[in-house]
Amino acid sequence: MDRVDNIAVFAEVAERGSFAAAARQLNRSPAAVTRAVAELETRLGVRLLNRTTRAVSVTEAGQRFLAGAQRVLADLREIEAAAAGQGEAP
Repeated sequence: MDRVDNIAVFAEVAERGSFAAAARQLNRSPAAVTRAVAELETRLGVRLLNRTTRAVSVTEAGQRFLAGAQRVLADLREIEAAAAGQGEAP
């Protein structure tokens, strides 16, 4: 998976508080969602989520990262929408 996709998956898990709920929303397997978050945490060298058998919570570092991630993802959606409104279809 690419970097932006991993960030989007992390944001979905953080917002829903559940890997399974994020997987359903993203139409992916829970294993794929878990793998994406693990790849992101490995790349960053920091734990973003605390996992227990009953709950998922965002760490302090995860909260800081989530705030920036949400801004970046919103900007990306805006850029894509603006591009889609311009010119002709490919």
